Amino acid sequence: MFRRFFSKAALVCFLATCTAGSSFVGQAQTVALNDKLPVDPKVTVGKLSNGLTYYIRPNNKPEKKVELRLIVNAGSILEDDDQQGLAHFMEHMNFNGTKNYPKNKLVDFLQSLGVTFGADLNAYTSFDETVYILPISTDKPGNLESGFQVIGDWAQYANLDTEDIDGERGVVLEESRNGKGAQDRMMKQYLPKLLAGSRYADRLPIGKDEILKTFKPETLRRFYHDWYRPDLMAVAVVGDVTVPQAEALIKKYFAGFKNPANARERKSFDVKPYDEPVTMVVTDKEAPNYLFQFFFSARKVDQNVTLADYRADIVKNMFFSLLNRRLEELTQSATPPFIAAFSQNAGFGRNYENFTLIALPAADMETTIKASIGELVKAQEYGFNNSELELVKKQMLSGIEKAYNERNTTESSRLIGEYIRHFLVQEAMPGIEQEYQYMQQMVPGITLEEVNAEAKKWLNKEDNKEYFALLVGPSEGGQMKLPTDAELKTMINDAFDQQLTANEERKIAESILEKEPVAGKIVSEASDKELGATTFTLSNGVKVTVKSTDFKSDEIVLSAVKKGGTGNYSVADRNSIQFMPEVIEAMGYGQFTPNELSDMLSGKTIRLSSSIDQISNRLSGHSSVKDLESLLQLTYLQLTEPRKDENLYASFMSKMKMQLSMLSNNPQIAFSDTLAKVLYNNDPRRPMNIPTTKDLEQVDMNKVLEFYLKEFGNADGFHFFIVGNVDAQTLKPLLEKYIASLPTQGTVPSFKDDGLRPIDGNKVFRFNKGQDPKSLVLSIYSGQQLPYSEQTALEVDMIGELLTIKVTEEIREEMGAMYSGGFSGSMMRDPYARYIISGQFPCGPENVDTIVSKTLAEIEELKKLGPSKKDLDKVKAAKIEQRKAAIKTNSYWSSKLQSILFWDYSKPRFLEGEKNVEKVTAGQIKKTANKVFDGKNSFIAILYPETIPAGK
Repeated sequence: MFRRFFSKAALVCFLATCTAGSSFVGQAQTVALNDKLPVDPKVTVGKLSNGLTYYIRPNNKPEKKVELRLIVNAGSILEDDDQQGLAHFMEHMNFNGTKNYPKNKLVDFLQSLGVTFGADLNAYTSFDETVYILPISTDKPGNLESGFQVIGDWAQYANLDTEDIDGERGVVLEESRNGKGAQDRMMKQYLPKLLAGSRYADRLPIGKDEILKTFKPETLRRFYHDWYRPDLMAVAVVGDVTVPQAEALIKKYFAGFKNPANARERKSFDVKPYDEPVTMVVTDKEAPNYLFQFFFSARKVDQNVTLADYRADIVKNMFFSLLNRRLEELTQSATPPFIAAFSQNAGFGRNYENFTLIALPAADMETTIKASIGELVKAQEYGFNNSELELVKKQMLSGIEKAYNERNTTESSRLIGEYIRHFLVQEAMPGIEQEYQYMQQMVPGITLEEVNAEAKKWLNKEDNKEYFALLVGPSEGGQMKLPTDAELKTMINDAFDQQLTANEERKIAESILEKEPVAGKIVSEASDKELGATTFTLSNGVKVTVKSTDFKSDEIVLSAVKKGGTGNYSVADRNSIQFMPEVIEAMGYGQFTPNELSDMLSGKTIRLSSSIDQISNRLSGHSSVKDLESLLQLTYLQLTEPRKDENLYASFMSKMKMQLSMLSNNPQIAFSDTLAKVLYNNDPRRPMNIPTTKDLEQVDMNKVLEFYLKEFGNADGFHFFIVGNVDAQTLKPLLEKYIASLPTQGTVPSFKDDGLRPIDGNKVFRFNKGQDPKSLVLSIYSGQQLPYSEQTALEVDMIGELLTIKVTEEIREEMGAMYSGGFSGSMMRDPYARYIISGQFPCGPENVDTIVSKTLAEIEELKKLGPSKKDLDKVKAAKIEQRKAAIKTNSYWSSKLQSILFWDYSKPRFLEGEKNVEKVTAGQIKKTANKVFDGKNSFIAILYPETIPAGK
């Protein structure tokens, strides 16, 4: 359905209602709303005689790759009392030994094809389903069939040997350990009341540690036998494959499966409504923030069957979009009542949805509750207005248009989710062509009365009497006084009794720029046939490189870079320059506050932001094809007219102070921050992991504006890159008007090495914080003794990946001492040549010493013997597969063009990227490993819980 084209995070939702049997007149035809929604003709849906469902969708984006999914309509909700956590445990076991891939041969085999464990090869278990994810490259004969064999093994050929089951207990318990902390402790207090009377309250997928430690292997085998069966399964195949080819492989590997005799019923479970107002205040000393959450009773969801259902679903979603726009506007006010707030209709159980309101307080809890619930009251009483409705209509039509324009260049991984939902919850899938037509025909006829009627459905005054409200926050050292449960209920009830007035209609600006810029000229152009790009030099000295691609039909990526950065500024100005992009964004540009600019850009697909790092100033953004000129106008506006607004500046600072004030309650955040101080010997120039209130107080609004105009308002040295569905020649007049007109001062920007360096020598740092038995080991190996080369940088990167393979095998699979962890390696050229190889290993305190010893042993073995051919081949295959995928994206090309044409990295090395990877030898890796692990500069940092004595 259309929801896949819109991000919930962006809260872009839509509206309309209908009457059964009515119709609307479309652009080319009349459609009856009682007609059934069709199935996308591009998808082949079938069912085997044993009940297994399959979906096949040929799609050549990307080429020579197929996405496979095994979908099991069974999750933790089906576990018996003695099986809690075993649906998820079963997911683990399918990677640990099957009929055709015993022990750990499966991961080993797939890595040899370039599939990365955890990134590509993965799975998830939820309350109601388990889904296995397998992308397969088809550039080699036999790969595709091997992929089907793998998912066939997952379906019914798991070995489930007792030895393997016992060996995996440690890994799953470590995953459970990773999830422990303040949020987990508080959730265990409120979940029984939030989901009172529902099975969902006591079937969290991670399960119970005591069961994970002690269950008998037969208990897991019983779950697999009962629920991993063809009539509860589907296979989805999307990618560079034909229907006959995929169908034949599905039948070959799945048609022989049988359902068990006397199969257990796959029940559905309900979510009970609230019969009275329930309030809870739950605290924990490690909670890093306050959060207010409010829920009305769950509603049963009927899936869309007809066009009337489809239209009603748009109505519902647009209501949430309108409400969220109002909540977002309050965060941008001079005195924001909350840092962030949003509403949604997410549910806790399958086919249920709750009205949910979530707010992050900015000053005090009563103000947050009064303001956030006040928006519900206004929507109940007065609904919305026409100007708001028109903005959301524009947004909706723009989003569906972009999805339609990119229908032939949408990646397989983005398409396949819809087929998973169709199988699990019967979500309709008419296809983007039909959905585009429906939206184009339906949206213009939506009335304000329909919107407001939908608001009253969700925010009926009778519902105000039955709800669940939750407030969580720190129990110690917080910034605000927390109410009791009874006081929280009074605050909420008083908020619902507010007397408020309707929002007024408002006028939206018609153009981004108040005054047209004076155009400059293109003075020269040069084509690079190898890169397929053209570089224009403009009359103001700015350069623009344009590369036309067909990777995405409706995407244009814009970036810009110039030398500069934070290294040019003194310690006294450090905070003003660090916070500069965020402060400028918070105050707006030109005639627009952030809210006004958002309204102006409604209906346009545009993003643009600025950033600054140690050596450069950057812009990054993107647009649809039709909005490219608007993107360039926005670029001109943002570079030339930063807006000074003392009220919005104060608003930004107050929100930031509240957000940052309690972050150090979290043990890992406090550990990371203290580590940075120790690693850089308390140098004030060190990286700012966690800004403090003191840091914020040192920000000077006037200096921020001064620095911004110096770094971004002066276009000297900027090189722009525009990549996507754009023609370089037709772009010329736009470049002359909006980029050649940018002001310059004839300066030559540069960056500076500010001299910041980590401490030398071999150090061990121990830190105690946290009440859970959780530790974290960080190992950092760095140095400056190697001259930079792109070849050495590649080898350092590969060293990180090789060590990850070894520690995963040894620490996770053999020892069961961690769930996830590994190394990464990188080498930087500017502002000075240095390398860093770092490892991260979450674990139990009892395994710290073993993990430290094991990682050191693996490093020594790599230095002594070099990598095995098998492991080196795995790393090469993964890097080549990653490059094949990346080189078909606009963002990758934008980055590489910057590297080559601005930073002067090697073009031949880029063009021969795969050959460079293939040519790396075990001897080269061994030689480089001995250089980077020279025993002179290591930093081992260990987080222990409070119960472990300091200096262990």
